[in-house]
Amino acid sequence: MLIIFDLDDTLIDTSGCVTPFKLEKVLEAMLGFQPEPEQLKALMQLNEEMSRSTDAVVAFGKRLTISKESIDRGLAQLTLPLPEDFRVHCTPGAKEILEEFKSRCPIALVTVGQTAFQLDKLKKAGIEASIFSKISISEIAVKKPFYKNLAEEFSVAPADVWVCGDRIPIDLMPAHELQFKTVHMRWGRGKKMALEPWVDYSISGLTELRNIIR
Repeated sequence: MLIIFDLDDTLIDTSGCVTPFKLEKVLEAMLGFQPEPEQLKALMQLNEEMSRSTDAVVAFGKRLTISKESIDRGLAQLTLPLPEDFRVHCTPGAKEILEEFKSRCPIALVTVGQTAFQLDKLKKAGIEASIFSKISISEIAVKKPFYKNLAEEFSVAPADVWVCGDRIPIDLMPAHELQFKTVHMRWGRGKKMALEPWVDYSISGLTELRNIIR
């Protein structure tokens, strides 16, 4: 058996603690001054509707009719290091579930983003990178090759590979195409996504995996 986890809004509460901080910095960079609360709220709402924060920032910048240079300054904020004392919160039960399943089978992390930033979030959440048998980070929103390589590397049949993530198109669709088991995490953007009929399970917290993966 092999279990593959997503990072953002699966193991860590990105939408609850990282995203609000980052989007405020994005607006400051784009506008050149402290944004109004209504502006931040509008960007947050747009971010929830889109699959990626980069898309939301670009769309919001165009809505404000600001220059491409200003939008680019905002985008640059998304992957800048978090403050040294910034605390990233895990989703409930994430650490204990990782510890439990680590003793039973290989567990892997496949996440999308800038490598240093993703690892920094993992560290600030207090999750040791060593708990994973493998960490794969894609800088584009494509996970299928990483999933395929992991199954081959650990010599696990498709029916014995589990993938848990919040975004159905990015995290779960490629797993389904490979005939892996899929678990939808209803967190962050995942709360508002329509559940596809082929998704095997849907959970609101990782401790529910105890009753699913046996």
